[in-house]
Amino acid sequence: MSAFLPAQALGVDAERDHPRLQQRPLSPSEQRARWEVRAAQWRARELAETIFGSVEDMAVTGIRPDGSLRGLMRLDVPFDDLEGHRSRETRFLAAVETDPLLSAVRLVYVFGPRPS
Repeated sequence: MSAFLPAQALGVDAERDHPRLQQRPLSPSEQRARWEVRAAQWRARELAETIFGSVEDMAVTGIRPDGSLRGLMRLDVPFDDLEGHRSRETRFLAAVETDPLLSAVRLVYVFGPRPS
C-alpha cells in the first residue's frame, strides 16, 4: 500500500483499521495477571542483585496471563568465569524455588553476561 494514496481511495474504512480501535481492553483478571508477572520480575531482580552482586539490565518478554510459564526474563549479570557463574546461577534458581512469589509465577530465566 502506498503512503501517497488515502485509505478511502482503496475502499478501506480508516476508523475500522485504526490499531487503537481494534485492541480490546484487558479484563481485570488479565490486568492482575500482568501485574503478578511484573511483581515477579522485580523480585527476581532483587534476588539476582543479592546473588550476582549487580544486575546491569533486565527485560521480560512474552508475558502470558496464565499457564505454567508466564514469561521470559533476561538478566544481564557480571560474568567472571564459567564455574563461578554456574554456582551463582544454581543458588539463584534454588532461591527462586523457595520464594513464595517466584514459585507461584514461573518465569524462564536467561542470564546475559556482563564482563566484570
